[in-house]
Amino acid sequence: MKSLAAVLIVLAAAAVAASASESEFKQTPVADMPADPRGPLLGRFAVLVYSLNRNRRLTYDGVSLVDQHPDKGGVRYQMVVTAADAGGGAAAPYRAVVWGIPETHAWMLLEFNRIN
Repeated sequence: MKSLAAVLIVLAAAAVAASASESEFKQTPVADMPADPRGPLLGRFAVLVYSLNRNRRLTYDGVSLVDQHPDKGGVRYQMVVTAADAGGGAAAPYRAVVWGIPETHAWMLLEFNRIN
């Protein structure tokens, strides 16, 4: 039941982001954006969504190199997430890109690729 709820949340976030991308956003450049403490939370989110989407059992090990910048009315986070196969596999780094609007439930995983 928890996985169904997670899938529904992801689908709702995708619908909100799709409707938001069609409207115009005035994006103001931000030279010095303060560091965001959401890195570990978004890293876990990326691993969970990827695992549910690909039917893989990955476990979150950590996040590093979190970069953020404003994008289409929200914030785009690019990070390196370390995840391991739940079956005891070795941990590997993945490049994850997450877009969302802070302080809302509108979050999307845009990219999750293993770094070789």
